[in-house]
Amino acid sequence: MSFRPPSFLIFFPFAASACLLLLPLAGFGQTAGSPRGKETPGLALVKPQPWSTDDLATALEFAGFSDHSGYYEFRTAKTSNLQVSTSKIVKLVIYPESPQSITTAEQRAAIQKTLEEFTALSTKYPSVARQLEKAGEPLKADAAKYDSGNVKDDGQWLARSTYYRQKAAKLADLLRPELTEAPNIKDVDLTTNQYYLGLQDLAKAEPSVTSVVDSMRSLYQSLVRKADRDALLNQLNSPGLVYDHAVDLVKQLKALQPVEDARASLFVQSWDNAVASAGRLTTQITDTQTEFENAMPATDDSGNIPTIPGDLSEHLDKLSESLKAFRAGSPSSAIRAPLQLGDALVSCGEKFPGLAKQIQAREYLDAKSVLEPLTNQADLIGPKTSKALAGLQKKLSADIQKFQTLRNEAKMLSENQKVDEAVKKYQEAYAIIPAKDVAAQIDALKKK
Repeated sequence: MSFRPPSFLIFFPFAASACLLLLPLAGFGQTAGSPRGKETPGLALVKPQPWSTDDLATALEFAGFSDHSGYYEFRTAKTSNLQVSTSKIVKLVIYPESPQSITTAEQRAAIQKTLEEFTALSTKYPSVARQLEKAGEPLKADAAKYDSGNVKDDGQWLARSTYYRQKAAKLADLLRPELTEAPNIKDVDLTTNQYYLGLQDLAKAEPSVTSVVDSMRSLYQSLVRKADRDALLNQLNSPGLVYDHAVDLVKQLKALQPVEDARASLFVQSWDNAVASAGRLTTQITDTQTEFENAMPATDDSGNIPTIPGDLSEHLDKLSESLKAFRAGSPSSAIRAPLQLGDALVSCGEKFPGLAKQIQAREYLDAKSVLEPLTNQADLIGPKTSKALAGLQKKLSADIQKFQTLRNEAKMLSENQKVDEAVKKYQEAYAIIPAKDVAAQIDALKKK
């Protein structure tokens, strides 16, 4: 049977989007099988006769109704089948139920709209004012609870802040793994994430949720910073990094709150310590270099190994320990320090005493093998040290050349049976370098 709801029918089911509606077609002719699955109470304004004026209508309260062609059948406290002609009904109002959910301002506004419509209907039809006032009491109670800072969720009342914090906690639990487990956090756009947007909407309704929004944003930002720190650390650990570029990268790293990350924090601490250590070491090296140069002779013609004063020797020992300590810290290769100069100073300081003993013992061949690698290091130390070693090397080379010449001449004389002359030449050679083979040749010739 086709049916079009009449204009006098008013339906007050409470919902978020509507408060005062015409009853849908499915609502007619149903009782226990109605959309809500139970009787639908309300009231009808009924005129004595179809031609009576509307102001003569009286209120008829019902527990439910069914529609029929041309009449309605009401279930009242006195009868279950009171039939009223459609033409006699001025208004039919279905009482609204207390909603199961009142959590938003829109839902609260819907309650207000229903109450205002009740007030308007009561003004127009004073005879139903008492019934509508009673029907609106549950909604007024709901409105009062909501206005006092509560919300209703699935039929249960709780503090608004508690409700929104619970909702926010659930969204945060969904958002957190999306951030922490993202393959690349830099690819995550927080401003378009559905869970984050949901948190922002909740914060608009309940300011206390702002702290949850802030914590999620802080988590995202900390993860982004970690990704940036990791990228910088990878660059800082590259072997070909130059100091100026490294300084810029460390500056960027320090701006990314490295204290959040043990690896980054340790690197920054190590870097700062190494830079400070390199500065102190550089000063120590240059001071020792100046002292070393001052200890060198003014001329390069002495032919003797320069003497290392006691104070300088002590300073060289300290420098050696400083170099070992600096390298033990495994500083970045980009950190600058004149390590080669420091090594040259220590090496010369260590070998000069032994070299002096070799020269004193006229072990010129052994001394020459020690002196040659020191020559390049002397060039690093300074001009006076370089000249001193160059003069010594020149003298050694000359003495060795003379020794070798005399020894060769003595050998030739010996081979030509000129024993006395050969002994004399060997003795001259031995006077320059007391070599054992030369001494043996002298003894052998003398026995002939």
